[in-house]
Amino acid sequence: MWPFFERKKQAQEIPSSSNSHINTPRARPMKFARLVEDMGDFRDLCNHDSALKFWLPEAANEALDEMANRANISMSESLRQLFAAHCYGIYAYQLMIDRNPSIFRDPARPMFSRASAAPPPGKKRVDTYWVPELGKNVMPVKVWIPTRIRSDLQMLADHVEIKLSQYVREIVIARLLGHGTLPLRPKMLNAEPLPAIEDWCEDLEIPKRQVDESEYDEYPLGERRTEWVDE
Repeated sequence: MWPFFERKKQAQEIPSSSNSHINTPRARPMKFARLVEDMGDFRDLCNHDSALKFWLPEAANEALDEMANRANISMSESLRQLFAAHCYGIYAYQLMIDRNPSIFRDPARPMFSRASAAPPPGKKRVDTYWVPELGKNVMPVKVWIPTRIRSDLQMLADHVEIKLSQYVREIVIARLLGHGTLPLRPKMLNAEPLPAIEDWCEDLEIPKRQVDESEYDEYPLGERRTEWVDE
């Protein structure tokens, strides 16, 4: 267990008191191998059971998509790898991959077919397409990650006193474009998010706008609504 995460979790579990320091063991140096061993067998990191929502400027989202394509993996798998390396380091990440090469991969999709619903007599199907109203140069991202990684990312965000969605956006951009781009980043990644973006990140209802099918196909998190109207 990384000392930072261990201390934070202990603080959450043990009520604070004036005598809490009495039984606190003295910190001692730990070899890196011991730190990795204390993480356990990593099996829980195979369960991508926690949804994480944030947004990226379009340029960063395109870079993320291209990097995933180059590696022949999904954007979700690419993000899980990035978050694991960010929280625990490249060495620990590589050990995870060595022990279980599929640890961050998407689960296999169930194989089934669903027939289209037949229209009621005298009716025809009309589809409309809707996307969240989030602002200019804003691409929403939703990824399923292990609960442990989400919890540790939240601790890191709390430590620097910013929201999780902002923290994740910043580390993804830094990983993709490097800290050397910092002086140019405001111009390169200029975005105009609407206030609703924070509600969207917190899974609250937000306004949606109707778009045509081509724009819907290009948007990662659109919604298709179907109704039956008179012919």
